[in-house]
Amino acid sequence: MTFGQGPMTNRRRLRVELRRLRESRELTLDDVRKKMEWSVSKLIRIESGVVSISLSDLKLLLHLYGVRDPQKVAGLLEVARRSRQHHWAGEYRDISSASYMDFLGYEDDAVRVTQYHPLVVPGLLQTEDYATEIVTATTIGPNEGGVIERLVKLRMARQQRFFEDGRNRRARFILPEPVLTPPMEPGIVAEQRKRLKALADKPHVEMRILPSHAEITRKLLGSFSLHEFESDVDPDIVYLGSIPALDVALVEDDRVNDYKAVLEELLESCLDEDDSRARLRSFAS
Repeated sequence: MTFGQGPMTNRRRLRVELRRLRESRELTLDDVRKKMEWSVSKLIRIESGVVSISLSDLKLLLHLYGVRDPQKVAGLLEVARRSRQHHWAGEYRDISSASYMDFLGYEDDAVRVTQYHPLVVPGLLQTEDYATEIVTATTIGPNEGGVIERLVKLRMARQQRFFEDGRNRRARFILPEPVLTPPMEPGIVAEQRKRLKALADKPHVEMRILPSHAEITRKLLGSFSLHEFESDVDPDIVYLGSIPALDVALVEDDRVNDYKAVLEELLESCLDEDDSRARLRSFAS
């Protein structure tokens, strides 16, 4: 399996191309609505990627937009098929927000992921016991139907897919030093530190410690995750985290560069990779 072939990335490719084709024909949404006898809301949902488009509807839309090249048509139909693939975490839709499911899809397609969280170890790095503590503390409402247990199970499945799917996806994590000393049971903390040390030794994983004494106001920012993609046709994106962790917000276009600049500022204040590994080893011993 290669990067960028999942449903989320292909849905984005399709919606961007459909909007480009419509605008190249100087057609408004209302023009298309009248010609296709669709509702404007349907067109908006398709162009925003909220819903998938059927192959039959896509063929009609491409005909309206003047796309006659058989190879072009076949290529877009293939993109549409890929956009309708089963989401690997589909069984958790009932306990996850739509935005978080999209986040998981983009994470799955990214060639490199960089994450920063000012308060806790990022979810991709958490042990099961640490994750249970965090999910329990941040889940609002009763634990009906074992929601907490299922959320932790989703987190563990996400980790396995991310680190063990054989694609050697690159990952970079900025860890503020205080997250290494959380107010939890000593046994949970010790296992979490061992987990961080083990992951830091993986060849495609980079961990950087942001020292407590670092004088940088950027460390006060909320959590965010930068997803970078292999293909030039897939612009990089940023997701902003929140509490509860399943509520995330997508950042696209020019603002992504703003967050890349913030990441560089944070990295400049971090220990280098070797010193960060040494610090993790000292905490794990």
